Amino acid sequence: MEYLNDDIEKFLKKVCVPHDEKDAHKTLQENCHQAYKDACDHYEEMAVHVYGTQPRSLLEKIRPREDPEIREYRLASYRPITKSTCKKAINVINKIFNPKFSSIRFEDNAKAQLLKRYSLEDYPRFNSVVNYLSDYALKKGFADPNAIFLVQPYKLPYSTTERIMPYVSCYLSKNIHYIDENYALLFEKYERDEKAQRWYYTFADKVGVYNLLIEKTTSQDAVITEIGRYMHNRGKLPFWFLGGEYSEKYEGLFESFIYPAVPFWDEVIMDHSDLRGSIRMHMFPQKWEVADECDYIEDGKYGCEGGIISPDKGKPHTCPSCNGAGRKSVKSPYQTYWVPKDRFNNPDGSSTGFSAPFGYVEPGTETTKLLKEERDLGLRNGLSALNMDVLNNMGTNQSGISKDIDRRTELQEFLQKIADQYFCVHLPNIFDWFAWYMFGVEESNNEESVRKIQPEISKPAEFDVYTTGELTAQLQQAKTAKVNPSYLAVKQAEVQNKEFQTHPELLLPLNLELKLDPLAEQTREDVTMMLMNQTVTKHSAIIHDNIRAFVKRALEEDESFADKEYSEQMEILKGFAEEIIEENQVQLDMTLLEDPIEKDEPIPAE
Repeated sequence: MEYLNDDIEKFLKKVCVPHDEKDAHKTLQENCHQAYKDACDHYEEMAVHVYGTQPRSLLEKIRPREDPEIREYRLASYRPITKSTCKKAINVINKIFNPKFSSIRFEDNAKAQLLKRYSLEDYPRFNSVVNYLSDYALKKGFADPNAIFLVQPYKLPYSTTERIMPYVSCYLSKNIHYIDENYALLFEKYERDEKAQRWYYTFADKVGVYNLLIEKTTSQDAVITEIGRYMHNRGKLPFWFLGGEYSEKYEGLFESFIYPAVPFWDEVIMDHSDLRGSIRMHMFPQKWEVADECDYIEDGKYGCEGGIISPDKGKPHTCPSCNGAGRKSVKSPYQTYWVPKDRFNNPDGSSTGFSAPFGYVEPGTETTKLLKEERDLGLRNGLSALNMDVLNNMGTNQSGISKDIDRRTELQEFLQKIADQYFCVHLPNIFDWFAWYMFGVEESNNEESVRKIQPEISKPAEFDVYTTGELTAQLQQAKTAKVNPSYLAVKQAEVQNKEFQTHPELLLPLNLELKLDPLAEQTREDVTMMLMNQTVTKHSAIIHDNIRAFVKRALEEDESFADKEYSEQMEILKGFAEEIIEENQVQLDMTLLEDPIEKDEPIPAE
């Protein structure tokens, strides 16, 4: 194993510790690559919200004056409250993979088409690498931006003539035990039985990908064995980081694209945990009791003294009646605060008149209400940090709509940044390595020849981020706010395109009606006023009133109507409008020619 020098072998034997040992994770942090701990810490922080793992560090913080029972209740009753909000954000970001806004174009030759068929139709498990990125890797990248993609054979070939089927594997930070500009050492799995312990690793460098087994028995030291290899002989590393923002907190590492929301969502978890404890306190409030001194007497002569029985012979022991409390009271399954009876006497010894034997301290409700508000606000602020609050809110006036447009622009820019990562880094790298694995030998390992087999990738430049319901609500609110008709026409087009994107036969006439209506979204009052002021023609008003019938007639009379230039389409509609004007004129002339007085009626006398 020429690729394993003494330093690597020593490192392997050092990190191969039993994974079921208590300090195994600590040993890895101390011996793995320099950034290992920081990368793992960032993953654990993100996994709380992306995958809903329990945030022990947040929940185990001791609250002021918190009873142990409440703390245990908070820990046991935790539910991943931020996971659904995070999932909503990820679902929005997933829209970068909408095929309407991007394209992957292959050359029309046998090798390029074979690469296309394998990577976009027959890819193992996911059918296509695009599905792999959108359905699996996207979430991984948000949880662990310091993870890596490694391209390797799906299975090792049985002969040198067998075509390699490449596969992308994602290794999380906790499994990247060493990585630098020369190679990576990636942990696969750990096994243990009565005879031996086994650690499986993948070693990848600029020459090949190797599968290693480190085996250790009770009678011998760890032995490293190669159990498989594939030599790509390309001279560069077949792996790269999932990536994110360059981290200011962790030098040299990436920070998740959605990390800006984490501080707010962490607060949500703590507020919600406190809220659960507060609700429990309302259900089972603090109880107090008036307690008398314990009057238990053992064997008829040894009385309880402060909870202790002290017989003449034998060791003093706890009073079985009061369990060492020295007081007798009503038993309760919850903690009770005992109030001495003399507390209800005046300084002179006379009674205050208060005789209740027990009671409850009711906690205030304002703090519970505040916690609920803070929790809900934290969820909204988390989306706001990702510019996604615009999905839930829409201004009800011109100023609000302007802010909505600004926030939407910021959201588009945020999505564009992530789309660039996937369409300009990940997909090109994947197709580059796929082409090399599948055809590199046939092309004599010629980089230029392999590059010609790869597709041309067009990244998305816009994103469909709203649901039909959200778009419809925005349109309705914009109409209520009396926004200018041009804006309303754009919003109407968005609703139609979203609603009927899978029914092009219905969408075509709808879009034509909106496009060719010269007074689209204008109110009837506005149209009447424009006619009176002679700022629009009769033709425009007639086309506006009859747009649906006109477009339907135009499509029936001319199948190529939809493909004509705008000016040609409008001339046809103006011709339809002219017919109505002429017909109305004929009817008016006929009315004027009619004699309003019947011939058989007498002419009235003057």
